[in-house]
Amino acid sequence: MTKILGLGHSHIVAIAKGCYELQHEGFQLGGGPLVSRFVYLYDPELSPTLAEESAASRLNPRLRGIIEEEQPDGIVLSVGGNEHIALSVTQPKERFDFILGAEPELDLEPGAVVLPEAAVRETLREKMTPTLLTIAAIRKETGAPIVCIEPPPPLPNSRVVQCPQEFFRRSFDPRRLSGDAFRYKMWRTQSALYREICMRENILFAPVPAEFMAPSGMLAEFVWGADASHANALFGRRMIQAAAQLFEPRLGDGRQ
Repeated sequence: MTKILGLGHSHIVAIAKGCYELQHEGFQLGGGPLVSRFVYLYDPELSPTLAEESAASRLNPRLRGIIEEEQPDGIVLSVGGNEHIALSVTQPKERFDFILGAEPELDLEPGAVVLPEAAVRETLREKMTPTLLTIAAIRKETGAPIVCIEPPPPLPNSRVVQCPQEFFRRSFDPRRLSGDAFRYKMWRTQSALYREICMRENILFAPVPAEFMAPSGMLAEFVWGADASHANALFGRRMIQAAAQLFEPRLGDGRQ
């Protein structure tokens, strides 16, 4: 058998559901049946995830123990992933936007102040500091191959309006919602930071398949989850299959 350990926050739920479906169907990986364990990093026993937020920080001792105990053949990560939402779902009174260097043709928010892409990226990097440090700390604890799953792209504003309690404690002005193009750009910027940490830490990266994205760049409706932030088990299933393709060349045959 081939053992996968999944570690993550809220997006790991869909990944786990998809993985369990594949296991039930007898999915093979590395010459043997896939088995898995998924660990929710919001578990109180695992909080705080890091002993301290610094480049030299180590994981919570309980989490280190789980990695040591499981001795997985591979690790799947879905750490953080909603930071882009926190910074982009609504706009301040003075709206802002930026030109995404990789896709400069994307629309700008009407009347928005255009900020340098680097300023937006570094603000997002600061917001993602705990996520990026956690990924680096996990890498330090194991020599097993690791795949980082790209978080799903944002769901459109039509879905946000359907689930306002997810984002707002009280009533909100829909006119303050950011446009979908802006939210897509923030997601792409976040993904670039994931790719950056993966390259630095020798971690594999599994991008969201193109078929799961609508023409607007939003998450396609057939993989929406039950709220306005997350994907469903079909998304999780496909991302596990993508991770398996990345793991396969790094696994020996006939796992016991």
